[in-house]
Amino acid sequence: MSPGTDLRRTFRQDARLALLVAVLMAVGFGVSLQDDFAFQLSGTRGSPLPDTAGIVLLLGQSLALAFRRIAPVAVLVVNSTASLTYQALHPRPVPLSLALLIAIYTVAVLRRPLISSAAVAIYLMISIVGALTGLAPLTDDQYWTTLVSVVGAVMVGYGVALGRARASLAEQRAAELSRQQEARTEEAVRAEQGRIAREVHDIVAHDVSVMVAQATAARRVFGDRPQVAANALASIETVGRDALDGLRRLVTLLRTDTGDDDRAPQPSLARLPRLLAQVERAGLPVRLTIRGRPRPLPATVELNAYRIVQESLTNILKHAGPTPATVVLDYSGAELRVEVRDEGRGASGVPGSGYGLVSMQQRASMLGGELVAGPGKEHGYRVSARLPVAEARR
Repeated sequence: MSPGTDLRRTFRQDARLALLVAVLMAVGFGVSLQDDFAFQLSGTRGSPLPDTAGIVLLLGQSLALAFRRIAPVAVLVVNSTASLTYQALHPRPVPLSLALLIAIYTVAVLRRPLISSAAVAIYLMISIVGALTGLAPLTDDQYWTTLVSVVGAVMVGYGVALGRARASLAEQRAAELSRQQEARTEEAVRAEQGRIAREVHDIVAHDVSVMVAQATAARRVFGDRPQVAANALASIETVGRDALDGLRRLVTLLRTDTGDDDRAPQPSLARLPRLLAQVERAGLPVRLTIRGRPRPLPATVELNAYRIVQESLTNILKHAGPTPATVVLDYSGAELRVEVRDEGRGASGVPGSGYGLVSMQQRASMLGGELVAGPGKEHGYRVSARLPVAEARR
């Protein structure tokens, strides 16, 4: 809804209120809260009927309420002036105006407490001065009734304003919490997308690299040594099935309509000998060295250590060729160190995109560790990762 529409609707509501107050004041000659808060009708207890000027002032007070939410302070000034003028024109005490109380309440709701308090104080001071100078007749009872009524209107207005402020603050907090929740959700989605991307890259890149190497070897020896070619094709079939199983597991992670029974377990270091045998069948001799006492580690550490070894061997197979490689697992008290190095003389495969190295660095950083990759001291290439165990448990 546009601001113009809201303004028109507010004005119509206040105009209806102004007409209602005008009718009450015209019929009852104002509402008097004096004398035990009884309604004083026209002519009762000797109250004079309003003359033409009095009727104009009373109706002016009530009709001004149509603009009370548009210009509350101006409406209060109009009502206060009309009320004090009406009192000055009559020699006897006149009832307190209902329109004035509504104007005071509106200022207390819509303006700061300092403004409403100052306006009410000025009105009361002028009333007191008028009573002392005889310009506006005001009895003791009527003064205390007026004081209680005006202060009560201000306090009710303060209460309404405080309730609105609390509701607005609650809405702001709810909106802020909603924005924070959306930000956390987006961050979690991005992290999950990155994790899935790493898994897809590691599974597909490794298995496809092994299949390509074995297919190349099978093609070269197909005519002379058909049995070797057949073994290579059988290995390609096995690796292809493993790749399909891995992709099926990743697809299962993305689905929401499947149970836990369809989820295959994540690879761990227990499957490392199978990985090394697979790489050796592709033509890459690998030696595994274990230091320290092997022990079960958190699943996150074992998964990421497995993927780092897998990606490192895949890079050796693609870029260094069939050169001897070494995998070292060093079990220390607080961390697991993984090192993969080869004895190649330089890259022999196609240039890579670099995503594999980035993926390995992300895996180490996710566990609070670090990964260093670069040329070896004499020749070849070396990948070294430090994976904290305590951080993974937390």
